[in-house]
Parts: sequence; C-alpha cells; structure tokens
Amino acid sequence: MTDQPNEYVPITRVQTIELEAEASPDDAERVKPQVLEFIQGRGAPFFAFLTTLRKDGRPHCRPVSTFVEGWTVGTISQDVHLKNQHIRNNPVVGYLWVEQCPPPGIRPKSVWMQGLCEIIDDPQEIAEFYRRREAALGRGDTHADEEWKRLLLRTRPQLVRAEGFLGRLKPALYRTFD
Repeated sequence: MTDQPNEYVPITRVQTIELEAEASPDDAERVKPQVLEFIQGRGAPFFAFLTTLRKDGRPHCRPVSTFVEGWTVGTISQDVHLKNQHIRNNPVVGYLWVEQCPPPGIRPKSVWMQGLCEIIDDPQEIAEFYRRREAALGRGDTHADEEWKRLLLRTRPQLVRAEGFLGRLKPALYRTFD
C-alpha cells in the first residue's frame, strides 16, 4: 500500500477491515477532548448535517447549525420542516460534522453521532438555549424578526465515531458520555 492520498491501490476486504479497525480504548480516550472541541466549534470550521428517517425508513439529510453543550446537541428548527415529523415518528437521528478545509492531501476530520432526539417547543426553554448559545458563541436568535415557530431539537448521543483524529483509517468510537 502507499501513503499517497490520490493514488488508488486496490486492497482486499480483509485488509480494509484491518485498516479500519477501531482505535484502542486508550487511544480513543486520549483524543476524546479534541473530538468534543471539534463538534463544539472550537476547532476547524465544519459543515454539519442532520439525518432523520422517514416512516418507510428512507433517510432524510439536511445541513443544520449545531450548538453542543457537553455531548448534547441543540439545533433550532422551524415547526414546518419535515425533519420534525420524522423525529416524532422515530427519535433516532444522526449528525455528521465534516471539516471544511483540511490541509492539502489530508482527509477531512469527521464525526458521526447517533442519538435520541427530543423536540422542545417551550418558548422559555428555547429562549434560554439562545442565551447560552450567545454567551458561548456570540450568536443568539439570528432570525429574531421572522414570525415562524421555533423548535429546539435536543439530541443525546448513543454512539459517536470520530475519524481523522488518530490518523488515517483509525476511527475512535465512544459509547459513554460524561
């Protein structure tokens, strides 16, 4: 095999599984703070996407903004969006954060989170979310003058898979979050 990022070298399925083997628990724990900082927006800029499931099981993916407190993800949604009905039908969602501009020749860092989402429609709780986000990131309600009903999508993780923090093809997996 080669380390050249743009050169394709076919490998067997067994080699692929060996290369993509989960990082050791010690290695994963060592980079856990970096992974959290990344999804909290304190590192490289990223794109964030939310995946929900339609009633028939087909995925629905949308770009979103996120505010991560601890490992809990908050996303504001308009009440008319399809993703809200998907979550009401099935609260299992996925978030994907992908680094926007990795160094040349380096694969972007990415973090996949599977979690359980609850929809919060209490205006006071949503206003408090905006206050916390503004204190942390300088961004409050960026659509304050618009007349749509805001919902807070609050997701607690079940599984996180982080790639690019321990080198190429060495994902760190997390199943506990403190």
